[in-house]
Amino acid sequence: MRLNKLLQLSSIALISLTLSITLFLSLQSPPTTAAQKTSRLAFVALQRRGSEVRNSLFAVNANGSSRRELAPNIDVSYTLVWSPNGQQLAFVSGDTDLYTLNADGSRLTKQFAGDSCKAANFAIAWLSNSQKLVFARSCDGFTSDAPGSQSLYISGTSGIQGTKLVRNLEVGGYPPKTEISSEFYLSPDGQQVAFIKDKNIYKMNADGSGMTKLTKSPGEYVSGGSELVWSPDHTKIAFLFGAYPKQQIYTINADGTQIKNLINNPQNEVYNVKIFWSPDSSRIAYYYNKPGDSSGEQQDIYLLDINRGTAKNLTRKPRNYDELSWSPDGKFIAFVAGEFNNQKLYTINADGNQLNQLATRLKPSGISQLAWSSDSQQIAFIFNEIQGDKSNLYVINRDGSALTKLTNDKDLNAGTPVWQPQ
Repeated sequence: MRLNKLLQLSSIALISLTLSITLFLSLQSPPTTAAQKTSRLAFVALQRRGSEVRNSLFAVNANGSSRRELAPNIDVSYTLVWSPNGQQLAFVSGDTDLYTLNADGSRLTKQFAGDSCKAANFAIAWLSNSQKLVFARSCDGFTSDAPGSQSLYISGTSGIQGTKLVRNLEVGGYPPKTEISSEFYLSPDGQQVAFIKDKNIYKMNADGSGMTKLTKSPGEYVSGGSELVWSPDHTKIAFLFGAYPKQQIYTINADGTQIKNLINNPQNEVYNVKIFWSPDSSRIAYYYNKPGDSSGEQQDIYLLDINRGTAKNLTRKPRNYDELSWSPDGKFIAFVAGEFNNQKLYTINADGNQLNQLATRLKPSGISQLAWSSDSQQIAFIFNEIQGDKSNLYVINRDGSALTKLTNDKDLNAGTPVWQPQ
């Protein structure tokens, strides 16, 4: 009797101890679903299919698994945009047509079929509800006797019948058409469009209503090939003003108020003519050239604080810089440094500290199209393989670990990595 009772007590104690250990370990470990969550991205790869060479659309996990072709038999151009909810992808084919499909490749739908034109270019923005998209198509008229056009469309993603032409404005030619003198620049939420007309900045709603002249006097607002760049919160527009290359960086509110000169330096020379907003719309990064440096070999990356009106030199090491890209959390900036085909990949904290070189086992080469994952933990990039004359897609962790090649031997050239929103 006494022995049986002791055995029963020992068994109860052992079970209690086991349950306690299991509970402790479960509290210390992250949820299984979070640990197994895998980032995914889409990209375009040029491939040879028999006697044909075609750009194909693929999706792949960031660890290289579950690669899948999404749109077989369609020649895909290098314009891909995920919907905000990550469930649909819009892409361009042949510089004439626009399609959407689901993330798994289903429900392939042609939304637009256009005619061929010179130097065709598309810009796409999804509305925040992921149910509609706005897109602009540019047909170059700046270098031709015949005028080109800038066309704006809105689509309900139900097919060509649900796509509506909002505006079609002529540009260029001889004598030159003056209905518009720039492309249409779409706000990140797809609700508004900015452009240059009569040497002034204009804005209108994506449905064509509410056209408003934002600036008060004519000027050089897109000098040197610069763009009108919307802030991520779509409340401001940044632009370069002045005769190239001595230009100043300005911002203006989307309602036309508070135009600001952020540089206020007559000697400023911006040759790389690109402006990069921080994700929180409070800062702008840009390349600054030393006066007289037309080759771009004496650049530094500067950071402008919009609210304080201050500028800070982040790199403090004049050389060639390119491909600047903010992390979505705004804490890091990725970029490449070095001359073409002799470039290296870096990240730097937004405060200018902790400069880190990534992908050190790759020999210096051409690096382009940097793209951060939505959680700011990984960077995808295109690397030019000098041996074999190919470009491949890689992904690497922000801390420099887990460098992974996502393309294979069938891919001749890869491009346009875009991460699926999570």
